[in-house]
Amino acid sequence: MSDASTQPTDETHENATTWYDLLGFQRDLLLVAAEVEGDELPKGLALKSRLEGRYSGEVNHGRLYTNLSDLEDEGLIESEEFDGRTNAYRVTDRARELLAGRRDELVAVLEVDE
Repeated sequence: MSDASTQPTDETHENATTWYDLLGFQRDLLLVAAEVEGDELPKGLALKSRLEGRYSGEVNHGRLYTNLSDLEDEGLIESEEFDGRTNAYRVTDRARELLAGRRDELVAVLEVDE
């Protein structure tokens, strides 16, 4: 993962996790979590199902939950106990900033003078 500090702080770090520090799967996971969050607080299996709709094969549970944990360590995902054995996940404000920044980059790249 990145070299970014994962300790909570109010200070802005120059080396905070960027979009490009994330693995492709982690980027996809953030996108899916942000999508699903509007309907309900997404649980791991809902995220897995959404990802499998985009990938050509099954998403391994270990891969999913390891990456959710890594994103939580980076301060991009928060987990909340849903019931005794299920967690629900939400993207943080920092993750929304990363997603918005990526949107702005894509719009700028795709704008073509006609």
